[in-house]
Amino acid sequence: MINKHIQGVSVPGVAWQKFAVGMVIAALSLSAHATLGGDAHSVIVDQAALHAAISADVVGDYTDYRLALTDGGVVHEFVNASGRVFEVTWSEMGRRPDMGQLLGSYMTHFARTSGKPRPVDRHADRVEAGLEIHSAVRNRYFTGSAHLPTALPESLHHPISVPAEAQ
Repeated sequence: MINKHIQGVSVPGVAWQKFAVGMVIAALSLSAHATLGGDAHSVIVDQAALHAAISADVVGDYTDYRLALTDGGVVHEFVNASGRVFEVTWSEMGRRPDMGQLLGSYMTHFARTSGKPRPVDRHADRVEAGLEIHSAVRNRYFTGSAHLPTALPESLHHPISVPAEAQ
């Protein structure tokens, strides 16, 4: 029987594989809310959490990850060449996607833009040093974007607009 040792822990044969899978899952759960400003791996975590189909397009010096949600919504997560998520956009009929999942530690900033009761059609902006959030709802169709101006790729002088499918 083959034994693998990790810092004094002996894990025999097949149990080693289960142990390794468990460690990966534990590591993923620690980064579950690391999207905006997080690393490229957080896009995969979001895909799993949102139960979305994923595709990616490399556009110059950044990658556009498109997450197609099961209810028809679409989330784009843009990752710069250094592997950091610099912008997130969303569009969905009926409700917003899980904003806590998409914005991670920036969720408190988003809550300040959308926390007050408003009319059915509304728009909210939050612009502060290092973060811009734009969110709108019209006839129960939610669109928005959040980006980190200091993390924009060199080729971009402004954030990416909400994708055409959100219009």
